[in-house]
Amino acid sequence: MPDWKRIIIGDAFVLSSRDPNFYRDLFLTQPFLYFSIAAVTSLVFRANDYRAGIKCAALALLAILLARERFVLLAASLGFVSVQGGISFVLKHDVIGLALSIVAGASFLLLVRFLFLSDYKPSYPIPSSGTIVDLVVGLVSLASTVAIFHYWIGP
Repeated sequence: MPDWKRIIIGDAFVLSSRDPNFYRDLFLTQPFLYFSIAAVTSLVFRANDYRAGIKCAALALLAILLARERFVLLAASLGFVSVQGGISFVLKHDVIGLALSIVAGASFLLLVRFLFLSDYKPSYPIPSSGTIVDLVVGLVSLASTVAIFHYWIGP
């Protein structure tokens, strides 16, 4: 008789990586991305609260210092910013989005090329597919980032 739980659910709740460093870096990806974006926009544009920008920059720096694979975290963030800038240019015809996409994309390509040319080997194996555990870690990371924005940095 077939095991219907295994057929329907599959291996969704199995850990995709046994290394806790993978989950720590997965957890730190979103806070680093959002705090660094908030820090840059708060510190570059005029008429903004510089204290909030400094807090966000400190939290982004803390997130990158806590991560084990800093280059992977930085490359993922640059790739995300490049894609979002391209989407902003295509949908809104925003020239700043195009400039941001070009700068972030070029930085992403240089970083990835630098990593692959130097025979970069991560300290933990990166899984080829995600599971529900990865999704839950990402959602907890997003919720904690939003909570820190709301309660500590403020509106």
